[in-house]
Amino acid sequence: MQLLALLACALLVPSLHGHPIRPRAQRNSGLLTLPVRRVERNTDLHVDLRHQQNINRAQRLVARAAGLPGPSDVELLQNLHRRAEFIPELERRFNIPQANAGLPTIETSGIAKLAVENDDDTSDNAPPKLANFSSVIEIDGADTSYVITVQIGTPARDFNLILDSGSGDLWVSSDQCTSENGSGCGNHTFLGSDVSSSFVNSRKKWSITYGSGFANGEIVNDTIVIAGMVMNDHTFGVAHSISSSFSGDTIADGLMGLSKSGLSTQGVPTPVEALRNLGFFKSAITSYRLPRLIDNENNGEVTFGGLDETKFDPSTRVDINASNSSFWIIPLEGVSVDGQSVAVNSTEALMDNGTTLLVVPTADAVALHSQIPGAKQQGSGQFSIPCDTTTNVSLRFGGRDFAIDPKDLVFASRGRKTGDCTSGIGSFDDDKWLVGDTFLKAVYFSTNVDANTVTLAKAI
Repeated sequence: MQLLALLACALLVPSLHGHPIRPRAQRNSGLLTLPVRRVERNTDLHVDLRHQQNINRAQRLVARAAGLPGPSDVELLQNLHRRAEFIPELERRFNIPQANAGLPTIETSGIAKLAVENDDDTSDNAPPKLANFSSVIEIDGADTSYVITVQIGTPARDFNLILDSGSGDLWVSSDQCTSENGSGCGNHTFLGSDVSSSFVNSRKKWSITYGSGFANGEIVNDTIVIAGMVMNDHTFGVAHSISSSFSGDTIADGLMGLSKSGLSTQGVPTPVEALRNLGFFKSAITSYRLPRLIDNENNGEVTFGGLDETKFDPSTRVDINASNSSFWIIPLEGVSVDGQSVAVNSTEALMDNGTTLLVVPTADAVALHSQIPGAKQQGSGQFSIPCDTTTNVSLRFGGRDFAIDPKDLVFASRGRKTGDCTSGIGSFDDDKWLVGDTFLKAVYFSTNVDANTVTLAKAI
């Protein structure tokens, strides 16, 4: 029986137009560059529960990287219930069921009442924003995703795809798609033989499970245009069945995985490898400049085939050998707070732009927050920090320290500058760091499949 999830996603779509930029021949010969849109899933769900959704996803992702079974939906839902118990306004107002009561005894009405108050009015008279249904973990980043637009089919139509360096498949929803709850697959652009004359179905099955949901269907061939470059007869997936986390997302029509192709459940090259194979550029390199909402700049981009030197300080560039894993895992050489070294146990970092937070082993999170002025460990085991923190937290990779922007240390503050905010550094029980957008928004992040390297530099 499918579990009831907690609350609905209300999507705010940035105003950046999604048409691809053609290769910048004058500046970056042989490179393909597209704008990246930052999609804010800024729901009415309480910030701490959204934070927990990210922790949930992190638990599943690192389990996949280790080749281990991840936590079940039941366990993840219990995580959310436990977290809710430490949110006073929810416990007081809605009589939240205790997690140890066991999920089979939790009443639907109790789950549906897990609603958040208006952030600007937390008085007892503030009307609750009632919950709909959503996933226990949202689609590849509970708070944000980064989306590009490509053209697929004949005639070509725009498809919005989530960028994910932590998976290896490209897929879009098919015109036969149904959601896990038996309904349609939402308001998306769909693909099939009725809408594309170049569509060819191999009838071969494929399936993928993410930390945030699933998709399964058939492997097909069709024309895909990325940054003006045409890939005829490209092999990828169409999804006939998707989880509610995907069907409920009105922005993304599918997902583009940009790990190494060893993660492809379809058994095909990733898009950047396919573009390399076709001769559009020499190396299967993907480079990201992730935008930040509060900067009010539409400066995000993804570049295939190399690095855009206008987006980073070249004097800060380091090239780091990655592990043999199909994930982008590199050595973590050290951590410091305001220039003072912090002793941590972990020596590995999984780099993933599909993860919103920086999620670290619990002991490392305690050591790190103990050096951040005003940080507090909450009853839930997670942390708060002052909303106006100016603390400099740096991670050392490739012999160089890279600082997290203090405004990224705060999770979903909505610009609030007073009191305490949830930390953008979360904790879980694992032995490696999952380095997501809390860190990656401050750096230029590039992956090279052919050299098996990760490049980092200070973003500009």
